[in-house]
Formats: sequence, structure tokens, C-alpha cells
Amino acid sequence: MRILAGMILAMAIGPAALADEVVDDPAALARIDDATIDAQFRCPETLVTADGRLDEIERYYVWARARHPDWNMKKRLDVRYGLLRRHACAMTLRNVASSVGPAFRP
Repeated sequence: MRILAGMILAMAIGPAALADEVVDDPAALARIDDATIDAQFRCPETLVTADGRLDEIERYYVWARARHPDWNMKKRLDVRYGLLRRHACAMTLRNVASSVGPAFRP
């Protein structure tokens, strides 16, 4: 249902507006250019619910895979980190910094 709603929205108001919607359709997300993703980026701490934050990060990774299939995971993470820095997402950046360390401690 969200895919159909996203496609109808894209036809009605254009692909730039899709950045505000959680869309499961990679083809629709692939039409959103880098500048639009940057312009409509919202810091995770400004999203009210955990589901909203998960939807936003999922949308970002679906977009990155669809729009930039040549990017590896490190590149996707670097671009995401760049967005967090450029948009001054202080709380999220603090959380990232505090969690840096080995995933599995000896």
C-alpha cells in the first residue's frame, strides 16, 4: 500500500516530495537526486518515534542502494555520517562517538 501511495504522490507532486515519505519502491527512491536528499534530510533526534527513525534510515539505505549501486557499505556510511555532520545532528553524533568500539569485545 505504501508503494502505491508513493507512486501516486510522485505522479502528483514529483519525485522531490518523495524524500518526506517512507517509500518501499527503490525505483521511486532512485529518482530522488543527491541534492534533494541533502535538502530534506532531518536529524534522527528530531523524529518523534523510534519507528520514524527506523523508517528514515531504511529509506536512506534503500535510496543509496538504488541511486548509487556502485557505493559499498563504507561509502554509504560515510555519506550518512556527512549528512549528520552537515546538518549538525549533535545528539546523534554524540551517540555515534560514544558507541565506537569493537562490536564483540574479547
